Amino acid sequence: MSPVLDDNIAAAGNADCEVEAGANFGKNPDEFEQEDALASRTLDLSVVVPVYNEEERIINTITLLEAYLSQQGMSYEVIISDDGSHDGSPTLVREHSAVAGSVRLIRERQNNGKGAAVRRGMLAARGDLIVFTDADLSYPVETIGMCIEALASHDVAVGSRNLPGSDIEITPPLLRRLAGPVFKAVVRGLVIRGFSDTQCGFKGFRAQAAHDIFSNCSINGFSFDVEVLALARLFGYSITELPVRLLVDSSDSKINLTSDPLRMIGELLEIRRRVREIGREAQKKN
Repeated sequence: MSPVLDDNIAAAGNADCEVEAGANFGKNPDEFEQEDALASRTLDLSVVVPVYNEEERIINTITLLEAYLSQQGMSYEVIISDDGSHDGSPTLVREHSAVAGSVRLIRERQNNGKGAAVRRGMLAARGDLIVFTDADLSYPVETIGMCIEALASHDVAVGSRNLPGSDIEITPPLLRRLAGPVFKAVVRGLVIRGFSDTQCGFKGFRAQAAHDIFSNCSINGFSFDVEVLALARLFGYSITELPVRLLVDSSDSKINLTSDPLRMIGELLEIRRRVREIGREAQKKN
């Protein structure tokens, strides 16, 4: 699909997307493995879970995902993309995957950020449909079924906590409630308009869209969601938003509101620059 510039996009970012990772394919879990996942699709669905120091909950998360997915009549895999955890998360997942063929571990030796972990998992996925969700299952597993239905008619399905029909069962801390609208305003002003919630930790993609988008991503920090949506729109993919049920408020729990806002604004400026650059390159080719 040829990229098409959109008036709602104002600019984008660049960083090194190459990471050291490992997977449980009978190899050392710290080995770097690259594969043409798009060319070797063999599954209906991939669920990518970015993980950083989640030993207390990761096996429960995998168990809940497998219980739900096994009832859907689809072939599937669960990809745990570990972002340099220094707790027991990788060991627990590796042990579980030894007896659960549907679970894959991709491991990075150092912590590079949620964006890097999601990107790595999405590009390794072998499903025709690919979903990523948070390690604490902030959004219940049934959201995956809603996403699959939406992807029957759209290339990208984006969870939104702000749509009518969304069910928010917790109240975020005051500082986060105040910071959220400010970040949204900056996103609209600098990068992209038209989304009620860019930062929801649940998103789904058809495989071709996922490959095109994430192979062009570069942001490792929490602004990566904005880059994903900006590129999806730039490339002309159809996008829909889904109302979601939020059970746990941890999507931004690792953001430091005193030190991270300036860094996130820098990421947004980089996203804007990068999207414009990709758009200009595409126009020259066309």
